[in-house]
Amino acid sequence: MSAEIPPPTASATVESTVAAESSTPVSTYQKGISPIKPEYLLPKPAAKEESIAHLSEAIEAEGDQGRTEADNNTPEVNENNKRDRKDKHVKNNRKKRGGGQNQDRVVTRRIEDEVQLCFKVAKGVECDKGDSCKFNHDIKKYLDAKDKDIGDRCVNFENTGECHYGYKCRYLGAHMDADGKLVKDEAKMAATESNTMNVFSHDLTLNLRSFKFDFSRSEAYLKKMADEMAEASKEQAKEQVKKTESTESTPAATESTTETPVEKDLSEMENRDVKMPKATIVQEEVSHPDTPDVKMRPQEKKKIDFRGKTYLAPLTTVGNLPFRRICKEYGVDITCGEMAMASNLVQGQKAELALLRRHKSEDIFGVQLTGNKIDVVVRACDMINQVAEVDFVDLNMGCPIDLVFNAGAGSGLLASPGKMRRMVTGMKSVLDVPVTVKFRMAINDKKPIGVNLTPQFHNLGAALGTLHGRSRQQRYTKLADWDYISQCAQTDRGIPGNDDYMPIFGNGDILGPSDYYRHLNEHKVDGCMIARGALMKPWIFEEIKSNRDWDISSGERFDMMKRFCDFGLEHWGSDTQGVNQTRRFLLEWQSFLHRYVPVGLLEVLPQKINDRPPAFVGRNDLETLMASPDVSDWIKLSDMILGPAPEAFRFDPKHKANSTTVEG
Repeated sequence: MSAEIPPPTASATVESTVAAESSTPVSTYQKGISPIKPEYLLPKPAAKEESIAHLSEAIEAEGDQGRTEADNNTPEVNENNKRDRKDKHVKNNRKKRGGGQNQDRVVTRRIEDEVQLCFKVAKGVECDKGDSCKFNHDIKKYLDAKDKDIGDRCVNFENTGECHYGYKCRYLGAHMDADGKLVKDEAKMAATESNTMNVFSHDLTLNLRSFKFDFSRSEAYLKKMADEMAEASKEQAKEQVKKTESTESTPAATESTTETPVEKDLSEMENRDVKMPKATIVQEEVSHPDTPDVKMRPQEKKKIDFRGKTYLAPLTTVGNLPFRRICKEYGVDITCGEMAMASNLVQGQKAELALLRRHKSEDIFGVQLTGNKIDVVVRACDMINQVAEVDFVDLNMGCPIDLVFNAGAGSGLLASPGKMRRMVTGMKSVLDVPVTVKFRMAINDKKPIGVNLTPQFHNLGAALGTLHGRSRQQRYTKLADWDYISQCAQTDRGIPGNDDYMPIFGNGDILGPSDYYRHLNEHKVDGCMIARGALMKPWIFEEIKSNRDWDISSGERFDMMKRFCDFGLEHWGSDTQGVNQTRRFLLEWQSFLHRYVPVGLLEVLPQKINDRPPAFVGRNDLETLMASPDVSDWIKLSDMILGPAPEAFRFDPKHKANSTTVEG
């Protein structure tokens, strides 16, 4: 799949020379610093970025010496790809505005072919639009202008017997004969089934956008909720009137007025924490749309025993389907799609619907929703229940970013307990699969509320609660508070083994099996959700299963990256745009992968997730390159798999900050 790689370059000579020149090796463990063996350390005064960049140039200039046996077949740095890709766009006249660190981020999201070939013609099919088609129909003209193939193996043709991208494929030679005709393997095509589930037709989008989708199940719950809220509001008003009448004799009471909330509409009342009748699960009272005369009993709902299973957190951007497939290869039990906005789903936005896609290898798969409106979230669940194959739906109450929080979604829901309860109840009323919740310990550091929320979620019938041991205010800084997670785990959640038992998973700062089992044993949680640790080392799930720290070689890690690219070309496509998307998401992932410190380089195990490594070199040049924080080196790695990046390609990492300020 990769282009021709030049002869291997030396790492051992360079690393031994650099280590020998270091006059101040750090061989003792310092708090916050990864304890790397002295022979791999760069000179202490040197900045890691400058040292790695200098080392990269030195490595490319030398021959192959001293490679480890584990990496005998590891491809090396291609010296022909030494061009500077740093974007030097001028920011002097940029409009000053508030926002996060990514407001000026540059990412090339779309790179087109020079000649825009009609997609139908590219597949070898006649275009029904004829001359009115705005795209080119001249295949020869397109092929003459097209960039040369990246490789001679097309993963889509190899897997299915046909490449959906035809002449637009960047691996065209794998399925085009000597006469320039597209090749198809009819036998393989007939025997192959799609590996991707929850791929929706355009009809679903049209029905959602034209308000023709059947939301009768969610409408029934929303009507019942509105009636109950109105009744509860009337009762509160009556109680307030009685209190007012009993104090009419006092001057203060004579001047006071009482506002009756009965006339307020649903949108105003849903944030109020009105006293409702004892919570009931509306599911028993709402008919299933396919069997309107038969009420569904709670025991008929799908059940999942989450206890003791490894769980890959839903991760925005980097938690895509190809990455989840990598984690499944390493043995993760539970996967969850990227956080989806409920409002975008019910509007039929294709990009949001694509977040529901699931690979067939994901045997326990859920989707995560966020929203600030009860009716919208409930309708989104109603739609998912009818059209998607999922095993559970998770409600996000942990997202800390301003855009979500300020709208009252994500961790903003923690400030609206009444809305939160009605939202969870509504989700359960329209779903035939379990409802789970992910939440933070608090909004503010000094006002933790997780201990109060946990039994509430149990009473509402949540199938699983996952607690991130940080507050919204804390975001991703400092260490997660596992002692507080332990307190929440000791609240009343039912009896283990009973149908109404709600397991609690902890989340935060897990980077190895010792972290995982310590939390299980000491903090009495039922399991752990792993986020940042899986991004830095997806093989963490294999380590947990075998209870060992795996000294994975750079060659094995590079093979993992190649598999990710294969999965990416299947998922995003093997045309120019698909290759660009695959490259972009590989680089997004590399912004975490480069933070891993190989086990064999550490004096003390295990690596701590918030420790910063000093400047170091690896045991070979590829291991050194993989540890580089320089984006140009990340692009170089992508070049070794996906061919040289286009001159127009630009990428700024989304997660620029150090390991203490990203997802845990």
